[in-house]
Amino acid sequence: MHRRLVPLLLAASFVAAPLRAQTAFTLVDGGSVSAFGYQVGPYNGIMGTGSAAQALFLYCVDVAHNSTPGEVWTANLTNLGTGIGIGTNTRSADLTLYRQAAWLTTQYALHPDATADIQATIWNLFGTLPGVTPSSDFWFVQAVTNYASIDYSGFLVATDVNKALAASAQEVIVVTPEPASAALLATGLFLVIGVAGQRMRKYRAL
Repeated sequence: MHRRLVPLLLAASFVAAPLRAQTAFTLVDGGSVSAFGYQVGPYNGIMGTGSAAQALFLYCVDVAHNSTPGEVWTANLTNLGTGIGIGTNTRSADLTLYRQAAWLTTQYALHPDATADIQATIWNLFGTLPGVTPSSDFWFVQAVTNYASIDYSGFLVATDVNKALAASAQEVIVVTPEPASAALLATGLFLVIGVAGQRMRKYRAL
């Protein structure tokens, strides 16, 4: 392998690592907010296992399946930036709905008093649950109006690989570290490797 390719390959693998096609998920709990007889808003979960495990929020978009605390499943990851895999790996084939749902997840922290309405709106994008209706169409209108305003390359849909089974886990949206942060870290890796290479060459020249 040509030595000049090594830094590039290392950086590329570093950036790509969080975007594995399949990974394990664990539901820790359903969060702390209840409404309509369900847990709503961000759930607490873990993506990956062992040293690669990462605690993060899981945002449920699935009205047809249930998950329980402690449940572990393997999920296909579909990036909402590219949309590749929507309709194949995911339960819905509508990329726009997933992006609208993803935009709505960004509103939980900004509007904690509206958690129940935001969650009900997300669920109603993909189906209906008895008794789960937002108090108005406000958040639906906001999603339709604003969803195109953000970058979705950091948003993933995690879908149980056994999605065809009735007992499969809920489909969720997760957010990975910002692409800009990953790029910055990769740039740092390039610099470290480059400096190390220069020092090695100087050392050999002595």
